[in-house]
This record gives sequence, C-alpha cells and structure tokens, in this order.
Amino acid sequence: MELSDIFRKVSEQFDIEFGEITKGISHPVKSGEARECALRRILEKYLPQRVGVDQGFLLDAQGRESKQIDIIIYDKTVATVFEVGNTKYFPCEVVLAVGEVKSDIDSKKDLEDALDKIKSVKELDRSNQGKNLIITGPGISLQPLKFDPLTQYRDQIMGFIFTRTSMTERSILELLREYNSKVERRLWSNLFCAYKNFLISYESEKGLIPSVMDAKQMYCTTEDEVPNLLFLFISILATFVNEAHVARPDYFSYANIKTTFHTDHCLTTNGRKL
Repeated sequence: MELSDIFRKVSEQFDIEFGEITKGISHPVKSGEARECALRRILEKYLPQRVGVDQGFLLDAQGRESKQIDIIIYDKTVATVFEVGNTKYFPCEVVLAVGEVKSDIDSKKDLEDALDKIKSVKELDRSNQGKNLIITGPGISLQPLKFDPLTQYRDQIMGFIFTRTSMTERSILELLREYNSKVERRLWSNLFCAYKNFLISYESEKGLIPSVMDAKQMYCTTEDEVPNLLFLFISILATFVNEAHVARPDYFSYANIKTTFHTDHCLTTNGRKL
C-alpha cells in the first residue's frame, strides 16, 4: 500500500472528527474549539517531533502583541512559553507557523478576518531590531549568518488558513489578490486549504513553493487533487518546518531590563578581588 493510500484513510477519519462530529455541537465556540483540537492533534502526530502545536498570542521584544491565534506551531527545543491563567504567550522568534481554522469560509468578512490575524503575526519584529541571530544548532548562533525576516522566506513565520469548505475557487482567488494588493508582500498569507475543495498557495520557476517572497504566480489545485489535499497541506507544512529558521529570543529585551541595581562583593574571605 502506498503512503498516499494510507493518508487518504487518515483524511477520511479526520473529516469525521473535524467535519461531522463538530456539527453535533450546538454551541459555536465549543464547536470551533473542537475543530481546532482536531487539527492540532493531526499536526502533532505528523509534523516533526521537535515542534509543539498550541494556541494563544505571539509577542515581540518591542512589546507588540498579535491577535489571538488558533494554531501556533513552535520549536520546542528553543521555546519558552509564558502562561497567564489559561492564556499562552509565545516569543515570535521561536514560532514557525500560525494558522486560522474555520468550518467554512463563505464570505469576504470570514476570509479577511483570518488574513488580518495572520498579518498581525507577520507584523511583529522577529529580528528584535536586527539584533537576533539564526540558531544553527543546539545553543549555536553563527555571526556571519544574517537573520532577515523582512526579506527572507525561511526567516519568516508561515501563515495558513484551514477550513473544510469555502466559497468558490474563483471567489477566494479574487479576494486573496485584492487583499494582497493592499498590504506588503511579506504580510501575505502563505497557504489556503479548504480540504474538501482546493488548496491555494504560490508558485515559482521551481514549482509549488509557499514563499510569498519568491512567488511568480498563484497556485491552485484541481478537483482531481481533493482526495490528497490534507496530505498535501501537511506535506507543505512539514517541509517548511524542516527548512525554516528560528532565532534566540533576548529575554532581557522582552522584560525591558536594560540594567539592574546591584552591589559588588569580594569573591573570597580574605577580601581580595580576583
């Protein structure tokens, strides 16, 4: 049996959990939470084990905060997650991707709401005013390697929208183009997946690549790809996770600690400073 055949069965099971079971939950907030949990579970299972999947808010070292985000994919090997009550806050340097989850996107308002939440993440200063360095291994940051989220795709946070169904392909494409025309390229969403309909991303000379910085045109799947859309969506995310850069947060900047009041003391009992 091929991997694609196996994942089609996974997709069928996921659709029962994401689509069918949540229909029986009458409270809209609870049904939304159930859909988000279903997606988080499958991402935790099929993305690389070094990443965590959660929800909450993102922060930068200048004190700016994103809107509340449904799906936050972060690097557990470098992340410190702050929690107040039941709300989690993530330094933007350690986050790899964020996503908004809907049961259906059937209006311009729904789509723009999701795009604005992703934009609120991409507007954060992931470079800490140019001071942050790429983490190139456990505890290692190499000075010559520039970390530039303003221009480099691998230094940016990926943003995606995930839904079961949506407006027509033509309508979504038109609305995405309209939105993209109004904001900086680096703030565009990277990936739209209505897993019962189609997937939209970007394309360069090398083919499908969700990089908004390298995009030459938009990419949209055909009806023949519907059985494979969940697998394609996770494959795109996993590929990005494996090539994306994170940076070491400067927690002194986050805490706004520029200096501390202190006294000096001798190192030994003989009173001499060594």
